Amino acid sequence: MRRLHLLPFVLLSACPSGPDPQATGPCDDAEARLGARVCLHAVDAAAWVQVSRPTDLVDQARTGKYMVPARPDARLPALVMDVNAHELHLEFMRTAFPDLFGDLDPLTYEALISDPQRREFFAGPLTEFVRPDGTRVFGFTVWDPQTDAASTVPCAQFQAAYDGLAAIFTAGPLAVVPSGELQRAALAGCDVPQYDAAAALDYEAYTRAVGYGTVRRYTPAQFAEATAAAAYGFQDILVLAEAPLDVERVISGAVTGTRQAELSHLNVRSAARGTPNCYVKDAHARLAAWDGQLVRLECGKADLTIAPATPEEAQAWWDGLRPDPVDIPAPDLETTELADLLALPTATADERALGVRRYGAKGRNLAALYQRIPAALQIPGFLVPFRRYADFMAAQQWTVDLGQGPELLTLADTVTRLLADPHFLADPAVRRARLDALYDAIRDGACDPALLADVQAKLLDVFGAPDVMVRFRSSSNAEDGLRFNGAGLYESTSGCLADDLDADALGPSRCDPSEPDERGLCRAMKKVWASLWLPRAFEERAWYGIDHSKAAMGLLVDLRLGDEAANMVAFTGDPSLARDHRILVNAQIGDLEVVSPDPGTWPEKTRLTVEGGVVTKIDRLRGSSELPDGEHVLSDAQLRDLGAHLAAIESVFPLDDAAPPDTEILLDTEWKVRPDQTLMIKQIRPFLRAE
Repeated sequence: MRRLHLLPFVLLSACPSGPDPQATGPCDDAEARLGARVCLHAVDAAAWVQVSRPTDLVDQARTGKYMVPARPDARLPALVMDVNAHELHLEFMRTAFPDLFGDLDPLTYEALISDPQRREFFAGPLTEFVRPDGTRVFGFTVWDPQTDAASTVPCAQFQAAYDGLAAIFTAGPLAVVPSGELQRAALAGCDVPQYDAAAALDYEAYTRAVGYGTVRRYTPAQFAEATAAAAYGFQDILVLAEAPLDVERVISGAVTGTRQAELSHLNVRSAARGTPNCYVKDAHARLAAWDGQLVRLECGKADLTIAPATPEEAQAWWDGLRPDPVDIPAPDLETTELADLLALPTATADERALGVRRYGAKGRNLAALYQRIPAALQIPGFLVPFRRYADFMAAQQWTVDLGQGPELLTLADTVTRLLADPHFLADPAVRRARLDALYDAIRDGACDPALLADVQAKLLDVFGAPDVMVRFRSSSNAEDGLRFNGAGLYESTSGCLADDLDADALGPSRCDPSEPDERGLCRAMKKVWASLWLPRAFEERAWYGIDHSKAAMGLLVDLRLGDEAANMVAFTGDPSLARDHRILVNAQIGDLEVVSPDPGTWPEKTRLTVEGGVVTKIDRLRGSSELPDGEHVLSDAQLRDLGAHLAAIESVFPLDDAAPPDTEILLDTEWKVRPDQTLMIKQIRPFLRAE
């Protein structure tokens, strides 16, 4: 039963006189560009009604969102979003300010608003609360990692966030709303207005719905670890001690021990999926008895109900939750041949389809590209077919208990048994434990001497010497496709033939003395093969309805540069901006990460306008964190070369599948800059963008 309590509130001093209502800024520029309001830099009572939306939650009238600079070099001034235009900060930033944030990904966004080392903005919900006496207070939350006291927003930053928002917001009295116990402790004795919304209710439903899943309970620190490890998925119901900043992965339902804003990322995603989402006071403790159990959860109007569920009930519900299944090509196991990239047949659509079925999409894509572009842009490489993976899995035996006592099974038979086991398919904990064991068993297997001899001979033929470090990369039939990207699911690793040919198993590697251990070829192949069964890869394929029994792993073996001057990711259009066909380039010095950079680092970002195959305009949007102002990762000449090469590649790279309605196909490419400053391309795949 919902119960209302007196809400503690610290009275604030008189509001400042307020901002200049005629002031202009980035919000006005975005409105002029887009033809619609997206945010305001000055919000009085009338403007608040325009940029917020009403809510039917018991003690709230309206809700919205804000952003306030957290450091002097923040790229935007203080603002209040128009949540009628954009519900999520990430969506707003990418759409309203594409030159600044067009390629912003969820992890980087979270760091920008919550990471103590990288925070550029204070951001969160801004809600008009109705107190028991009928008066109003505008409570705002400042997001932080919620994991430990060291990362919690300190009093001085709460004060800075309050001052920054109060300078533009005059609709009514403002107060900080703590997101959990760590923030309450940080705010104790802090002379900033506070409003504890959690004291109002014992229960609150945000998305009233029914869901089925296995209960997973997490404290904030445990949830951060589970997210990093991909330890939960669409068959799980999360019970979280505190409401998180976001839950990007698809889940079957959520119960939080602290209240959520109506426009929280978790609530917006839950509403879009139709999965249950509610607040229950002390949820982590109250639902402890259900931890690890498969349940039916309902977030109702007045309370939560939970009961045991059968795997059949849960499976039927999950089938209705998932998108239309993605079909992957069945593997062709006819060939054992190791194929040079330039020798794989790719002249016709049938030949290209057979290449995917025998060697995987990543290798086939690169072969099709290299056969159509100048040799100067290529690095040597060859492909190992699915048949060699299948032979390995069929030959390796291990003793394993799949629920009926220890048995001696081949790895291939183990996969077959797992995919037919309802308990494995329905219980994520069982599934992860058995997949982890399977991964280890593959890594512990022995390579066929005939396979090793073939790979060694091909390596010498392609690379010319045994002490050349090469890279073994995944090339499966469940990645780099038009409807299933699979980026980041599988593993790559380095290999060194010279380490196999020496008389010992001791490091360092003969190909790279900085590697403390030997990097033998069998070890490398097994690591990539095993990654097909990583839990994160299995869960992603399962969500898209992919038939795991069709999944197979080939190998793309190419040169590991290791001494590159720079690396980059380039798209033949902006993935986040429909109908924008300027080339988007993100580049970084050396081999520093571009896609998921380490905290405190970010790549150089540039857009290239290409007309008639020639770069006619270079827009430098952001410099690299690793270079002084005014210095560039890529010179203008290199960018012009890159743009011209991509324009040529776009005209010759074969695309055999048509884009679904309301989408278009871009090319997602990865490049390196050699020590001599010349360019080479190492990967290409289609990318589906909504129009």
